[in-house]
Amino acid sequence: MESESFVAVHAWLQHHGHWLGPIIALAAFVESLVAIGFLIPGVALLFALGALAGSGLLEPLPMLAWAFVGAAAGDGISFQVGYHLHSRIRDYWPFKAHPGWLEKGERFFEKYGGFSVALGRFIGPIRPVIPAVAGMMDMSPLRFYIINLLSTAPWAIAYTLPGYLTGAALTLEVPQSFYYLLACLTVVSLLVPYIALILDRRLCKKKLMLLLPVSFVVVGLISLVLLTVMDVSGQLDDHNVMVRSFVASLSVPVVEHIFALVTWLGSAVVLWFPLMLFAVYFLRVKRYRKLLIMLVGLAGMEVTLWLMKWSIDKPRPSDLYGLDPFSFPSGHTTQATFVWLLVTLYLVAGKRGVVKFCSYSCSMVIALMVALSRLVLEAHWLGDVLAGLLLGSTWFGLVVIAERVCIKSRVSSPGMP
Repeated sequence: MESESFVAVHAWLQHHGHWLGPIIALAAFVESLVAIGFLIPGVALLFALGALAGSGLLEPLPMLAWAFVGAAAGDGISFQVGYHLHSRIRDYWPFKAHPGWLEKGERFFEKYGGFSVALGRFIGPIRPVIPAVAGMMDMSPLRFYIINLLSTAPWAIAYTLPGYLTGAALTLEVPQSFYYLLACLTVVSLLVPYIALILDRRLCKKKLMLLLPVSFVVVGLISLVLLTVMDVSGQLDDHNVMVRSFVASLSVPVVEHIFALVTWLGSAVVLWFPLMLFAVYFLRVKRYRKLLIMLVGLAGMEVTLWLMKWSIDKPRPSDLYGLDPFSFPSGHTTQATFVWLLVTLYLVAGKRGVVKFCSYSCSMVIALMVALSRLVLEAHWLGDVLAGLLLGSTWFGLVVIAERVCIKSRVSSPGMP
């Protein structure tokens, strides 16, 4: 970070800061290109560019947007190369000299199928070839682009945000408690899916595939009712004020910028995108039951959310322009929890345990970060986001129950289409 080249680049960008975004896009694009990505130290390069952005040269949202566009375009071109060349790609540089690079990608694709497009982008040795291998294997272009677009956003966050935070920490004062809080959220996001997946696997082996989701829904509903009663009766007021005071200590400009970005992951504008992609996919492959379950679950979650908001009519901690006046429960938290868990459910269907664990952990991180963002931005109280987490996860549990009931009905009626 202190090398002469870095200092020179930083000095140049200080006077030409408008070029940092396109440079980030170019780095993400080249790092994602088939074969070329092997020659580029993508992780180090994007970390350094993120650090430059965090030093005050670029806001986090434009930084992530540029990285997203570059990576999505690079992967798309790589897929097209593999899709049109197929096995002839082995006759071109560098695979003619290094056939093992493609072979590793092929073994990975055979093991994880279409999900390898999402998982492979986080694994350095195979990242530059997985999109091309997906094309070679005649993966459906629609399916590839759906998975590619859905996985590019977390990739952009994982590859650039650590550098951004580092650059911000070196130039701006970020409270230490902010990093401790992120560490706690990460631990929770790892432990909960790990325990749940182990229990679910053991119960499914005993042919009790409905026991865990039913128990989850029952516990979720009871907890939600108790939390609502406590909040309405004022029993959570002291805790709400205490947590608000703690969160206020985190509210420095860089943290507020980051959470203003994170909160978009729970907004309807963003969440409709993956839902529409899956709706189109289910229609195309004629999975009408899955589409119906998704739509009913979504409608039920939204109706319950707004009935609770209107009936409880709790005011927000502060008046924010453009938001409804109803605070309990948090709509962003509810929607983020439900939708991102649902997206994960569809993406990891039939995949190995490690894939499910990593995916559900990512979904948990997103849901918890959105919940925290609503506190940092003073849009909700603690009770609001806890209720949102419970409501969103409960409706997700209901969708899982419906999916498994359909699976059991198909198994018991093999003659049905």
